[in-house]
Amino acid sequence: MKRNDFRLNSYFFTTMVTLVGCFFYALGLNLFFVPHQFIAGGFTGIAMIIYYLAGFPIGVTNILLNIPILLLSLRFMGRFYTVMTVVGTIAISLIIDATAPLSAWPGVKDPLIAAISGGVLLGTGCGILYRYNSNSGGLDVIGAIVKKYYNLEIGYVVFALNCLIVAVSGLFFSVETTISTLVAMYINATVSGRIVIGFAQRKAAFIVSEKPYEVADALLRNLHHGATLLYGQGAYTGGDKKILFAIINLTQISRLKWLIRKVDPHAFLFIMNTTDVIGRGFTSPLSRAATLDTSRYRPAADGTLVPTDEWLQELSREERGEPEPKGK
Repeated sequence: MKRNDFRLNSYFFTTMVTLVGCFFYALGLNLFFVPHQFIAGGFTGIAMIIYYLAGFPIGVTNILLNIPILLLSLRFMGRFYTVMTVVGTIAISLIIDATAPLSAWPGVKDPLIAAISGGVLLGTGCGILYRYNSNSGGLDVIGAIVKKYYNLEIGYVVFALNCLIVAVSGLFFSVETTISTLVAMYINATVSGRIVIGFAQRKAAFIVSEKPYEVADALLRNLHHGATLLYGQGAYTGGDKKILFAIINLTQISRLKWLIRKVDPHAFLFIMNTTDVIGRGFTSPLSRAATLDTSRYRPAADGTLVPTDEWLQELSREERGEPEPKGK
């Protein structure tokens, strides 16, 4: 594929994603925020304050407020991101004004329920935009710049900046409205952050054992997950250590613990949360060639893996506590 073709495909895909994200955002805004005079935050929130006080359309005001942001985006984020900023700003402004009649829907009377529902919809829209390198303009651009240079999550950066806007809005609206707005913003930031990071949570297991090869063998043959050997040194004994690192599913934790206790009851184990695991065995299927192209295992007649003679000898040597052969 030519570079220009790839760029066109990227612009097209990101534009489609941007439209979807903006639709969710506008839906939550007009269905749940506007009827209760909540503030969405960012420049859209400023436009909403102007709308509540003076009646100017939210979308039109949002476009006018975002004009200086385009220069900032071009300076720090590059041409592609700036184009997506223009697309996102125009799209979200037009969709907000186009769906404005939805604000007359008398669906949710409870402000707290409206804050939760609206926060989920806005967070879904923002998360879709952030995950695919798009945005809706305004503080999203500032949040993206902070993430780029300081590695902070966009959702929480925007939430912190929005608190300043909510503080100003508190001068014009009731305390209940301000508190409900903060609840909605927190849910927005949480949902958008989760979508960006990913919902497919995995567990990263670190195992320090005197029988690392046997533990690795148990993982491969019973959980069908490989492992990586990390080499370290015990701070107390000064002896060399082999640390097993493996990624497993949430449902495999109890079986992992059982296997480790069975092989080495004195092993040290700790497990960490991890997300967005990408690679063979998780986001792509295990290929038979990649799985069986090894000197340690071979396929049996029933398709299962069995250790080779060489690997059995190594496991036996480890069981007896014999040192590794020199040059190995």
